[in-house]
Amino acid sequence: MTEETMSAPMIWIGLPAYNEEAAVPALFRRLLETFPDPSASYRIVLYNDGSTDATVAAARAWKDRLNLEIIGRAENLGLGEGLRALVSHAARNGGPGDRLVVMDCDDTHPPRQIPAIVRALDACDVVIASRYRRGAGVRGVALHRRALSLGAAVLFKALHPCRGVLDYTCGYRGYRVALLQRALAHYGDRLVSERGFACTVELLLKLNRLGARCREVPLDLRYDLKRGASKMDVGGNTLRLLVQLIHWRFHGLR
Repeated sequence: MTEETMSAPMIWIGLPAYNEEAAVPALFRRLLETFPDPSASYRIVLYNDGSTDATVAAARAWKDRLNLEIIGRAENLGLGEGLRALVSHAARNGGPGDRLVVMDCDDTHPPRQIPAIVRALDACDVVIASRYRRGAGVRGVALHRRALSLGAAVLFKALHPCRGVLDYTCGYRGYRVALLQRALAHYGDRLVSERGFACTVELLLKLNRLGARCREVPLDLRYDLKRGASKMDVGGNTLRLLVQLIHWRFHGLR
């Protein structure tokens, strides 16, 4: 019997967070609905990326109801540092049979989809909650932004084909920790080197180079639940990412 089958795998739930004080209560209520038993094999890890509001205090208020850990640093270093830290944390503290689910902390990714993502990981290495699969729902996103995202996805697929992947940029994903451990052994700190929006694509492409088996499940994106203005320049970030993808296509991933 292997180590992976001897015990129930731990589900690590990674939340990169920057100034999400307003979103934490609603998101954590949904997490509690998904994980009502604090003795279950799960651990929520909130990565605080130098928040200047009460994000950390709002999260700490849930520590008696949820299996919760808070990590991070005082300065804001960007999404890439948060993703790198969460991947490293799960890989170094978890077992090879564990799963890591990374999701946004702004309450736009429904926690109720975590069990389906984890189940799908039984048959593959990476699961992406995709906006482009049948059954997906996208609420609260303007039509021009949806068209921009779809057009960009077509270009991404042409530049860097990943079998089973249509949505290259959605951050709501599940990973087998065994794959992340192997990727860290191969790439080291270079596994996630991009600081901004491109980090999610960088990680996917590097895992794909290692032979990761990827699949997608339909995403129910609830952008209508987002509190406050978006911190992301979607058009600018998409253009910068496209330039980076072209660079990777002709010069390779480091």
